[in-house]
Amino acid sequence: MFKKILMAIIVGTTVFSSVTVASAEPSLPEVRKPSLAIDLIVDGKKVTLPDIEPYIDDAGNTMVPIRFVSEKLGADVKWDNAKQIVTITHKGNTIVMPVGSKNVTVNGNTTTLDAMAIKKEGRVVVPLRFVSETLESSVTYDSGYGGINMTSSSYQEKLDSGTVTLDRWGRELRPNQSSKEWNLMSDTPNNVYSIKKYMIYHMDGEIVAKDYSKRFTKEDLDRIAKNVKEYYKLALNIDYRTMNPTSYFNKSFDLLGHNGYMDREPFDQFVKYMQNNKVIVEGYAFPDTSAIYSYHGTQFIRTKFKFRVLSANDYTQFNADSYKPGNKSDKVTWVKKGQWYETYSDVSLFTNSQDIQGTLKIGSTGNMFTKGAYLYKELK
Repeated sequence: MFKKILMAIIVGTTVFSSVTVASAEPSLPEVRKPSLAIDLIVDGKKVTLPDIEPYIDDAGNTMVPIRFVSEKLGADVKWDNAKQIVTITHKGNTIVMPVGSKNVTVNGNTTTLDAMAIKKEGRVVVPLRFVSETLESSVTYDSGYGGINMTSSSYQEKLDSGTVTLDRWGRELRPNQSSKEWNLMSDTPNNVYSIKKYMIYHMDGEIVAKDYSKRFTKEDLDRIAKNVKEYYKLALNIDYRTMNPTSYFNKSFDLLGHNGYMDREPFDQFVKYMQNNKVIVEGYAFPDTSAIYSYHGTQFIRTKFKFRVLSANDYTQFNADSYKPGNKSDKVTWVKKGQWYETYSDVSLFTNSQDIQGTLKIGSTGNMFTKGAYLYKELK
């Protein structure tokens, strides 16, 4: 049985791995290089994209889907499918971008990009720097946890006047902080703050996020968020054709919190299932640094996930969080092939050090589908 409990409770923690398959079936998608989740914050609000996420290309350019980013900044975007051209209008300016060319025109004048606009899975993606320059917005990179902040000139005026308030990561706080538990963010739906908390240890006491997050420096929370992102870069990007059991085990050992030893036998059992089930899944984790709390002896961080399953014989079991659900986890019966989903749940954290702030890591391999303690929806 593939156990999904805190690694502090057992010494032999179970994670998983896979083996290399010699060749791929023609109908399967190409092998993809997993990407670390990048939080895209536009005018103080995290953006949820329906499909393509920002990514860094081989030349080091940050590429973003032009339509959604431009519209968030107040621009109008039109697509000419016959000519494969994107036209953006913003504050009297017109930008014309042919797909597959580094040359674009701004108000009739030609300029050359560092990287060309390309079409990826039906979306046009372009260099972030070009978007920021042409749409009169500033861009800052936060390498601590992996984030991009884009700020329009009109929003900057609000910041300068004190009309809005941002947290340490540039996210906008709601003006009415009515919750005693949560730091209410303007980009987070109310139902996310209503997700049930689940108990792992049976100890008394709770420290709510509004108080607990203050105990951490930004650097501490950056490290925790990066750890969650890195783990789910591994755990939500499974391709049965290419996974290497040794490297997967080693990465899991590095990313999970444990007492110094992990039993490898459950990995092999999981590998066989992944291979037989022909699982290909891709996804991301976006932990909310404002929503870390302590509940009956366990630390948690509320996290948004985004994923899609591209291949499986049984779509109810596509990663460690959904594999062999027991009495604490739901069977995931609602997943459709190729559909992007957004889910929210709490990720448990663990350390056996007294330096909690400095050493917390992922504490469980089963966080996403705890009974009664998660939300999900299809992305459109």
